[in-house]
Amino acid sequence: MLWRCWALTVVVSVVTAAQEWRVLLRDKGPEPFRPGSPLYERTYRLHSERALQRRAKVLPADSLLTLADAPLYEPYVESLRRLGAQIRLRLRWRNYVVVSADSLLADSIRRLPFVRAVQPIGQVPLPQAVPPSAPAVPEYLVAENGCGAFDYGAARWQLEMLAIPELHRRGWTGEGVLLGLLDTGFRWRGRAPFARLRVLAEWDALQDDSITAVAPGEPEAQDFHGTAVLSLLAAVAPGELIGAAPGATYVLAKTEDIARESHFEEDAYAAALEWMEALGVDVVSSSLGYREFDSAEVSYSAEQLDGRTTIVAQAVREAVRRGVICVTAMGNSGARGLVSPADAATIAVAAVDSNGRRAAFSSVGRRGAELRPTLAAPGVSVVALGTAAEQPIRISGTSAATPLVAGVVALLLGARPELAPERLCSALLQTASQGMAPDTLLGYGIPDALGALRALGGAVGPPAVVPTAAGMLQVGAFVLVPDPWLRVWVEYAEDTLSSVAVAELRPYGREGLFVGELPSELRERSFLLRVRARTPGAELSGRWYAVQSLPHIPCGMELPPSVPLPDAAPLLRLLGNPIARGEECWLWLRSKGAPHGWRIRIWDVHGRCWEELTLPEATLVRLPTQRLAAGVYWIEALALGGGLERSGVPLVIK
Repeated sequence: MLWRCWALTVVVSVVTAAQEWRVLLRDKGPEPFRPGSPLYERTYRLHSERALQRRAKVLPADSLLTLADAPLYEPYVESLRRLGAQIRLRLRWRNYVVVSADSLLADSIRRLPFVRAVQPIGQVPLPQAVPPSAPAVPEYLVAENGCGAFDYGAARWQLEMLAIPELHRRGWTGEGVLLGLLDTGFRWRGRAPFARLRVLAEWDALQDDSITAVAPGEPEAQDFHGTAVLSLLAAVAPGELIGAAPGATYVLAKTEDIARESHFEEDAYAAALEWMEALGVDVVSSSLGYREFDSAEVSYSAEQLDGRTTIVAQAVREAVRRGVICVTAMGNSGARGLVSPADAATIAVAAVDSNGRRAAFSSVGRRGAELRPTLAAPGVSVVALGTAAEQPIRISGTSAATPLVAGVVALLLGARPELAPERLCSALLQTASQGMAPDTLLGYGIPDALGALRALGGAVGPPAVVPTAAGMLQVGAFVLVPDPWLRVWVEYAEDTLSSVAVAELRPYGREGLFVGELPSELRERSFLLRVRARTPGAELSGRWYAVQSLPHIPCGMELPPSVPLPDAAPLLRLLGNPIARGEECWLWLRSKGAPHGWRIRIWDVHGRCWEELTLPEATLVRLPTQRLAAGVYWIEALALGGGLERSGVPLVIK
């Protein structure tokens, strides 16, 4: 008996004796590490200017600070402290801490998801390197070889209803936008329709790993819903299906367990949304909704769907407060009403059929501080892709309508990345089909992507660069700007922006296409390129593109087969001549040689001056011809400043 007591006493004393352990961490947390990010700024503050100057002697300027220099992720350290561990040392470069703990506590620490290993300090340290942070969306978009004009196949109708092809054919496909998806899982790897899909990061919040496809032990259909939703945004299957925003970069989170309906899924949704926000997503699309749960759990009452009570509603409101545009489905409950987080989302989406009529299953909304639904989109027999084969399938539900609206948001942000969410959403609502008379069935109605972009003041599209038979490089871009006075040009540079050159662009046709030439020596090297436009009231700048191979025509962009490149451009040219009475006429002006602007006069055949305009520097002018009677007129342009060059062209009004 004494021996047993003694033995027991010895065992207890061994278990409870504290010793030092190395706790090797898996990563430095979910925050992105790049200049300007919070983690980068905290890292910068850890280092003196002298240390950075010393590093500059041996390291490239863009590598003075790396993720290995970043502090340990404090929530990990705090979790260890709350378990009872005493923090003795922190080592940033190898990403581990030394703690004092007993063996039982060490075993508990080993089971933490952010811990890679625990070892006594008396052992040789295990290999430990800081994993790279999630790659950032590049500052310069790489101008990859395009995939040609889009052939939408049977899916054209669902995009045309939202005017999405009008943006695609001008080159806007969502490039530069980071778009998050929360759903049941995503089977995209190794599939041709997703060959161009750019995925920044994936997280299975159910299994806590980075594989979002169906996992062993899960139902085979687990990732069907999420894959179909992803295809409506990102698939490129010519002749069958083109997604709404195939040029965007995606963050994918698997949060929904189709085998149950549990509040745990809400927790997973909220955690994934926090993770996405930290990665920097611009838009989040979720075709999920919560109201009723399995019998063992408490369901929500209608009063609790108030945009503040549910777990997912609280998470969405926090993401929206931080600038994320959250687009979510209204639900398929008809007159029973919406699900959460449609009660809290930036945009809650209803479903319509191919004729624009509300689908009977689409949840009826409500009026209040925020009208629900917000917008509507095709959700009946929509063309999508499943998991079994590459042939298109037909799906219905607000789950299908939601990614189409999220795609419109991504296209607008890709064209105008500087826009605040409130301004972008306001333009979407004002230009939608029921913008003047919203209701609780379709909200503000079906969005008009092209109309919304015009309401936002337009945009300059991505450049296309094509070698010509004459050895030159032709550059073209679509410019959608409603202002009548317009100048368009491209800026280009080699490798860095230390020396930027300029080439003027001139209009070609009436579709807003502008063309020009770049030096032939650029054919042999990569270069940076962006398009800019100026009106009297504003200046618009496109994104910088790294052009690495030729020809480059952005995916979806529709260019004429050939654009003439005259050796010497005339001073002015009419776009559309003759015109019908009551129509407006556009006048293109050569930008060079008019440092102080232009004086434009419209003369009739009797020598009377009907209009006189003095314009600032511009290359495209909308002439006030609607009031003129039928007849022949003379359009005269005088370049002010420089050599006072003068020229004119006849105009015929029928």
